[in-house]
Amino acid sequence: MAKATKNREDILYLSILIIIPLILYILKTRNGYLAGSEIDWLGQHIVFPDYFRKLFYETGTLFPQFAAELGGGQNIYNFAYYGLFNPLYLLSYMLPFIKMTTYIQALALLEHIADGILCYCWLGRGHFRRRESFYASVMLALAASVTYHSSMQLMFVNYMPFLLLALIGYDRYCENGKYGLLTVSVLCMILTSFYFAVGGLAALFIYGACGYRHEKGASVWGMIKWFWYRYYPALLGCLLSLFYLVPVYFAMSAGRTGHAAQSLKELLVPDIRLHKLLYSGYGMGLSVAALILLCASIFYRRCREKYMAATLFLLLLFPVFDWLLNGTLYLRDKAFIPFLPLMCWLAASFFYRIGSRLLRAREAVGGCVLAGVLLTVSLLTNTYVRQEQYFIYIDFAVCAAAIAISMYCWKKAVSTVMLAVMALLCVGQVTLLKEELVTKAEMERIESPAIGKAVESVQGGGSYRTETRDGYSANKANQNKVWVCGQNLTTVYSSISNPYYSSFRSKVLHLSKPSRNSLMADTVDSPVFLKIMGVRYIVGSRAPDGYKKINRYGDVNIYENNEVAPSVYVTDQIMTEEDFLTLSWPERQLAMLRTAVADTKEAAVESKERAAEVDVHMSASRIKGSASSGILTVDNDREEDAYLFLEFDVKNNKAARDVTVTVNGEQNKLSADNAAYYNANTTFHYTSLLSAGENEVPVEYGEGDYEISNVHAWIGRADEKETRNLYSSPVSLNVTGAGNVLEGTARSGNGGWLVTSIPYDENFKLYVDGRQEKIHKINTAFIGAPLKEGVHQVRLVYEAKGRTAGIAATLAALGILGADLIRRKRRLHGKI
Repeated sequence: MAKATKNREDILYLSILIIIPLILYILKTRNGYLAGSEIDWLGQHIVFPDYFRKLFYETGTLFPQFAAELGGGQNIYNFAYYGLFNPLYLLSYMLPFIKMTTYIQALALLEHIADGILCYCWLGRGHFRRRESFYASVMLALAASVTYHSSMQLMFVNYMPFLLLALIGYDRYCENGKYGLLTVSVLCMILTSFYFAVGGLAALFIYGACGYRHEKGASVWGMIKWFWYRYYPALLGCLLSLFYLVPVYFAMSAGRTGHAAQSLKELLVPDIRLHKLLYSGYGMGLSVAALILLCASIFYRRCREKYMAATLFLLLLFPVFDWLLNGTLYLRDKAFIPFLPLMCWLAASFFYRIGSRLLRAREAVGGCVLAGVLLTVSLLTNTYVRQEQYFIYIDFAVCAAAIAISMYCWKKAVSTVMLAVMALLCVGQVTLLKEELVTKAEMERIESPAIGKAVESVQGGGSYRTETRDGYSANKANQNKVWVCGQNLTTVYSSISNPYYSSFRSKVLHLSKPSRNSLMADTVDSPVFLKIMGVRYIVGSRAPDGYKKINRYGDVNIYENNEVAPSVYVTDQIMTEEDFLTLSWPERQLAMLRTAVADTKEAAVESKERAAEVDVHMSASRIKGSASSGILTVDNDREEDAYLFLEFDVKNNKAARDVTVTVNGEQNKLSADNAAYYNANTTFHYTSLLSAGENEVPVEYGEGDYEISNVHAWIGRADEKETRNLYSSPVSLNVTGAGNVLEGTARSGNGGWLVTSIPYDENFKLYVDGRQEKIHKINTAFIGAPLKEGVHQVRLVYEAKGRTAGIAATLAALGILGADLIRRKRRLHGKI
């Protein structure tokens, strides 16, 4: 009878833990929405897995090294963060008939459900009663970080099921010595999200270490042996992932965007900010009750919960731990999300003590007082909107009262209040989240089958690039969107990217910056850049100047510019890099239309670029208020089409808001100074085509309060004959092997240089007629090499740095694992 009652109780609790994510999913998707955001979810978290799957179908390898289709062509480990070896994404490779958009939404929902169920199984595994385990598991399922990022930044929470499995595996290992679940769960957690696996491993260590019981007479060596025995299975999981972690480390070392360094004072002075723990989706996302129970746990007598609470308190208090958990990159509250299971453990213990009348008044009062002091200090020393301050005060008062009621009257008061507050926050969060979600109608436009057919129809063996164009939102969504392997985009949006290519875009050509995020290599309309990079085809509703409509699929147009550079060619028109860097930014662009720039001392072409500065007038110099239109007047008396180069400084008088100015359809943006990835775009640059005699250009001023000054404009043109000669010897390099080999035939009439638009990377190896040759930088940022006269077989091979060493380390770890399994089996049978 008792067993049947317990089974019914389990079924009820597990059903509720399934229903909660389902209800939240329905609330998000009702009225024509998808469970995904317009920015990172749409532009990264669905398109990268889709690209990885396409690459697998194209190359047949599960271990690619090179992503030719993104950012001009880059190390694929630059994008490892987005699920390159996520075991749950790898399952989608067996389901080609399911769209990745659908698969990711379903997977996020299942992961959310798994979080609650696995947390319940872990806590109820002989640790706490079913009721307390259920309450704590609901706390995890309703945490703002989990509910928010199941539709936003998936990597912030998609490792959580494997972390919970690792905790279950640790308990199982301690009980019966079987560590398979622990090792495999740690491995899967790292492969799912190596960034948050740091916090996950720290949480696992804290959980086990706080359960250590010091015995009288125990030596230091004995304690070391205890820790080694408890954690070496988790270490094996880490070692097994080295095939992945080693090349990721080298990719991050080479391509991670720099961040401002933190001072010693910033790291060591206590930081009492509530959003690390409360409410925010970018912290743990709990309620004030969580802070109270954390503080109350510190006042317990010696026990696992006391040590666990004290450790978490120190982690949250001192920024140095935030910095370490973020890989020493910056201070971000997201690093604390992996500690949510430990907060659930403390909550279950707290509920158990209250329900069993074991919570002493001193512990409850001490927790409330300490939490009240922390709240007061935080509210006085940090900036919060008034409504949030009121909510915090009310939440604290209600929770403190609920604790008192639970201790003397109704035992379930505190758990009921805490979960009610979190449920209220969830509903409010989902309501506000609607503004950030993608609509089904928008997704249908972005993923229109006509676009895919149009892109596929113009693929020509990788000699040229194809990009898509639509409105600003669609362009952002398509920065990483690969319709067909061989499309070879110039755009990329990733936290890691090729530094030479980034510098080329921002410091050599001074391309416009239409987005507020410094990590985005945006879609731009610069005719010079598109020509240099070989973007021959544009698919979409519009195209920049210089492109002509050649076909149409449904409501999707195909545009072509047949005068762009091949992605690889041979030329003897060379300028030295030293001479090139002495030119102004408009002259650099003109120079690259008639010559290639090489890191050589011998030049075949002398610098003769001259961009004439002209008088220019903007219709407004101070914008205050709503968006408006205007005119840019240019003194242009040329009888031929030319390039217009424009720059001006922007001073933002409302630093908390973005500034946007669009000239001739080309947008620039200065992000608000509180942006997570501030773009520092305080000088706007534009490059566009100007028709003969044209002297007026349309300008769109975005809303805000800002000033425009130091307006300068230049007009210049390149010799069309020299441009045609520059591109007259194209080379078709076909992608072969596992997608990391490009090979073909190059003809060099009188000797010259092999020029590519593939970003320079020291991990490339070049073979000419079977002999390895030194790779040079061409055009300041791309791969090139001198060629002798004649016909040559060219082979470019990319080998990701650290990959071989990582595979060797993983194989060694497999050997260690195998030896340990044999040792344990022999010991079990009494042979050793």
